[in-house]
Parts: sequence; C-alpha cells; structure tokens
Amino acid sequence: MIGTREDLIRRNAWRLGLIAVAALSIRGGRAEADSSRTRSSRIDRLLVTVLREGVYLFDLKGQVLWSHRCEAYDAAEAGRGQVLITDRSAGRVFTVNRGGEKVWEKAGLQGPVNAEPLANGNVLVVENDSGRVLEISPAGDTVREFAGHRTPFDARRRSNGNTVVADSANNRIVEYDALGRKIRETGGLKFPNSLFLLPGGRTLFTTYSNGTIGELDAEGTLVWEKNIGGTLYSVEAEGDSIWVAEGAGGRVLRVSRDGVILQEIKLGKVFVDVSFCR
Repeated sequence: MIGTREDLIRRNAWRLGLIAVAALSIRGGRAEADSSRTRSSRIDRLLVTVLREGVYLFDLKGQVLWSHRCEAYDAAEAGRGQVLITDRSAGRVFTVNRGGEKVWEKAGLQGPVNAEPLANGNVLVVENDSGRVLEISPAGDTVREFAGHRTPFDARRRSNGNTVVADSANNRIVEYDALGRKIRETGGLKFPNSLFLLPGGRTLFTTYSNGTIGELDAEGTLVWEKNIGGTLYSVEAEGDSIWVAEGAGGRVLRVSRDGVILQEIKLGKVFVDVSFCR
C-alpha cells in the first residue's frame, strides 16, 4: 500500500462521504435494556437517512457532524462508535465504524426497512416484503421470527423480552411475549409506521397515512392521538415533549403532547428516517 492508512482515508474521503469524522460523537457501549434508545435524558444529535445519498449525523442546529455515503433506508446507533445501516435495495443490513469501514453484514434479506441493535448482541430486522420480523445473531443466524404481517415498517424490543411490531398495511400494532406468542393488538390506526417504547408497557407511535402521533397504554388501548400533519417517519419521547421527523418537509419537530410545536429543525434534505441520539 502506498502511503499510510490515514493518507488513504483522506484521499478517498469524498467517496466515503466522511464529513468531520473527528466530530462524530456516537457513544460507546452496547444497546441498553430495550431497542427504544433511552440511554440518557436528552437528545443531542440526529442520525438521518437520505435515499441515494447515505447517512448523516446532524447536531440540533442542523450542522452535519459526520456522514457515510451508501444506499440506505434506515440507520441506528450500534454502540462502540458504530452505526447499523439498513440497505433495502440490496437486501442487507450492515454495520460501519466511524471511519466508514464495514465491520458486520447480513445479506439475503427480503426488503429490510428497519434494524435495531438488541441488548443481547443480536439485531432485530423488519422485512417489509415478506412481512417478517427477524432476530439475527452476530453469526448471521435467524434465532427468532415473527411472521404474518403486511408491509411492516418498525419493530422494537421491550426490556421484559416482548417485541412490538408496527404492522403497517394491516393498520395495527401487535405485541408478542418473549416466547413469541401474540398477547395483544391494536387495530384501526391508519398505517402505523414508527414506534417508541415507553416505561410501563406503553407505546408511542406515528401514522404515515394520517400524520398523527399517538400513545397506547399497557393493555393496547389508544390513550390519545394528535394530528401533526405531514409525512411522519420517526418518534421519540424526551421528558414531557416528543420528537418527531417530518421527512417530506425535511424537518424535525419537538412537540408537546397537545401537538404544539416547541422546536423546529430544518435539515435541508428530504429523508426517510431519523434516529434520535442521546
């Protein structure tokens, strides 16, 4: 190899889509008790997925801290300074480090649209085409499967082992226990497409078709639902407020539970997913 590794990275930074790698602040350690990403109290960065461009890490002022150029549909923090990326078009999920190097990959998937790192080291993958949610080990083996959904878009794991699925085209949210048995479902939600798991078995969700944010209690009963409008992709709670991504408008909103906009961040890009980083 000619030159040092650092020289090679600098010469090829434009291809990798690396922007200010030194500023990347994806914190170490594996995912915590569930896949709802509740590791600290405050959200301070936004991991944004843009079709045909790649993944960008923004601060809350809308400034790019880091990026990785690739085909991507979804991205999430994976711990240890790594990012878990879902490539729907190629049927794979993979992990890159902050230098843009691939460190893990699972290929041969059927339209994956979401992947979440789990506390046990496995990855929870949503296959939109097959309707399955798969738990995949680091060795690439499927260790658990939840089937029977129609174009699902999100799935999360509670700390008690339950798995919650946004069964989008069936207009419902389904919850399975740790043994894979369906224990409850909530229908009539008009294409729920994003989930965030709250304490006590509660669930925040967004609807794609209706432009709403809502909450289910531990029994799956709809507690409230507010219309925000736009094309909503991601949701996460922070204290008494809620963060939501409005992808078609290229903006991220922090709203009250009454639906009042408290903060707006314009990113200047139309995107398909945001992971809220703490």
